[in-house]
Amino acid sequence: MKTSEIHIDILKIYSNYNHAHHSFIETWQQMILFTPRWWLAFILSTLPWILWWKLHNPKYTGDLIRAGFFMAIITLTLDSVGLQFGLWIYPYIMFPFITGYLPWDLTLLPVSIMFMIEIMPQRSPLLKGFIYAGLAAFVGEPLAIALDLYKPIHWSSLYSFPIYILLFLLSNKVAKSKTFNSRL
Repeated sequence: MKTSEIHIDILKIYSNYNHAHHSFIETWQQMILFTPRWWLAFILSTLPWILWWKLHNPKYTGDLIRAGFFMAIITLTLDSVGLQFGLWIYPYIMFPFITGYLPWDLTLLPVSIMFMIEIMPQRSPLLKGFIYAGLAAFVGEPLAIALDLYKPIHWSSLYSFPIYILLFLLSNKVAKSKTFNSRL
């Protein structure tokens, strides 16, 4: 296949994608924006950060924020991949320009991981990882399904469980890294 043919095919694909995204934005504006579930997403995106800011130990802010940002980047990436492969959908997203569910990727998972890292710092990270994964996979995900915020298509919370353990352990390592002169 010639380069010009590849460019034409890719241009067609992007044109179809842009058309679909434009339709998605119209649907979002007409059916999702400012609905009760949209407001729930807004609250879930802001309230945990406010609570964390008021409750965390300021001595560890940098370490915890580093872990939270790490978690947010990883979850946004994994969420985007899962959505593109059709593993799940989010019927009520907060913004049509971000592929994942903003409250889950940028707030609930990062903030909850920061709390878990900070509380009981002497406990085994593996034990805390199992607790975190259990809560996220077997409480958080089913609750999101019940609220119609998340619909797994080719996915199970059982698949999420080991991923959450790994994400906790990696985030914990990032928070406590001596490279950044961690205080944790």
